[in-house]
Parts: sequence; C-alpha cells; structure tokens
Amino acid sequence: MAQRGAFLPRSKLAWREALAFYAFISPWIFGFLAFTLYPILASFYYSLTQYDIVNPPKWIGVGNYRELFTDRLFWQSIKVTVYFTALSVPLGIAASLGLAVLLNQKVPALSVFRTLYYLPSVITGVAVALLFQWILNPDFGLVNYLLFKLFHIKGPGWFYDRYWAIPSFVLMSLWGLGGPMVIYLAALQNVPTELYEAAELDGAHALYRFRHVTLPMISPVTLFQLITGILWSLQFFTAAYLIGGGGRERRKHHRKNPPEGKRGHQPP
Repeated sequence: MAQRGAFLPRSKLAWREALAFYAFISPWIFGFLAFTLYPILASFYYSLTQYDIVNPPKWIGVGNYRELFTDRLFWQSIKVTVYFTALSVPLGIAASLGLAVLLNQKVPALSVFRTLYYLPSVITGVAVALLFQWILNPDFGLVNYLLFKLFHIKGPGWFYDRYWAIPSFVLMSLWGLGGPMVIYLAALQNVPTELYEAAELDGAHALYRFRHVTLPMISPVTLFQLITGILWSLQFFTAAYLIGGGGRERRKHHRKNPPEGKRGHQPP
C-alpha cells in the first residue's frame, strides 16, 4: 500500500480505498436498508393509518396508539411480559452457568455430555411448544402422570391455570439453555489458571474461588447473557400464541364490548 501511495496522488488513493470499502460492505448496506430500515419506517407509517391490506391505508394519526394505551389487555400483556422476564432471565442465567460449570469438569465422556445438553436447543419454536403442551398437559401429560405415580400428588393445571401459566412458560424456556451454556463454557475456559492456583495457595476453598475469581472474570459474559435474555423474553410470542389459543380473552372482550361503529354487529 505504501508503494502504491508513492505513485498515486494521495486523494486518488483515498478515493479508491473508500470505493473498495463501500463495494465490500454494499451487500450489508442493501440488506440493512431493504430488510431492517425500510420495514421499521413502513411499520411506523402504517401504525398511523387504518390499513387492512385489502383497502388503501387511511390516515388516522395517533388513533391506534390512543386505542392501544386505553386497552386494559395491553397493560395486562405488559404486566405478564415483565413477570415472565423477571422469572425466566435470572433462572436461565443461573441454570446455564451451573451447567457450564459442571461440563467444565474433567470427567469421562465429557464431549458426550456436552453434546447431549446442547442438542435440545437445536429444536425451537412450534415443535417445542407442541412438545411441552403434551408434557405439561393436566389430564394426560407426562409430568402430572409421574407426580401422581411416584408421589401421589395431583399436578397443577400448568398452561391452563392462571397461576401456573407463566411458571409453565418459564419452565419451557429452560429447554433452550444449550446456547447460553456454550457461551459460559467458553468464558470459563478462558479464565487464567494462574488465578485459581494463586487463590488455592492462599487457602481459598472452591466456593470462594468461584465467587471471587470465576464470577468477576466472566462478568462481561454475564452482562451479555442478561441483555440478550431480556431481549429474547420481551419477544417471546410463538409458544404463548400456540398454547394460549391466540387471544381467547380478547375475543371474549370484543363480544362484550364491540368497537365503536360496530355496535350493531356481534361476532358469533
């Protein structure tokens, strides 16, 4: 590059480098504009209109937002989402870290155990929702069957009980611990062994070493897991939609309180 700069004017060389830079990142720029920025702007525009896909959009300003913020079901969904996040994120971080610590030990067939614990995270979405809908079924589910068979305990209603619904989804979220576990495992293996040796020479026991050496050294990874976990939990929708039936409560609400302009028409 220095030799080329000796024969080309500095401004021309800089122009060529800039052109090459934008040529290399042009696929990303196109993808960002077409699949990220445009959908965001279009969504914001359509949120200010009345649009049913069939008819042209009709400008209504902030009418949709006014209706949203005065809808009791919106605030109920916010409360439920915060409740789910407050349970699932700390539990997921603790469980994935615990698994990573166990799988970081020197035991026989370690690679087999790591593979087995990671495999469930490959299956996500609809398949997991249907699986747990059967496992936690209150009538013929596997969990309630084992509770009654082994401990003579009648299991809860799980997804069909208002008090157990969110804990059931939290339990289901633990199915995908494989990804966070692998990240924690990589972080644990990057902790310098000299720190453990120095702490051990000072007489620190295993729990003390974990608290004062391991946790501070992997704190950036914990912060990353916390942020990504919160983002994931706030977008948790597919399983709740499939298992919850797509808003039975909203349909009941609209039967009792039809929107303005539709008072004469009651849905069947």
